[in-house]
Amino acid sequence: MPHEWLIDVLTDLKAFAHAKGMGASADALDDASLIVLAELDSLARAKAAAAAGEHEGTAGSVTYLFAGSGHA
Repeated sequence: MPHEWLIDVLTDLKAFAHAKGMGASADALDDASLIVLAELDSLARAKAAAAAGEHEGTAGSVTYLFAGSGHA
């Protein structure tokens, strides 16, 4: 995964937050890690579909879903 460093950074930040007693921040970073993993997977699947000449579509795309909420 070419963007694995994103998860590494979030993991380091989560460890720091735990060490400093910032439980809510650590939990939020855990959530952020899950979102990043889902979005990276969504982008990889879309890229693979496009390379195979398949219709990419938007149904089930995490990136598409977050774009409408202003988070992407």
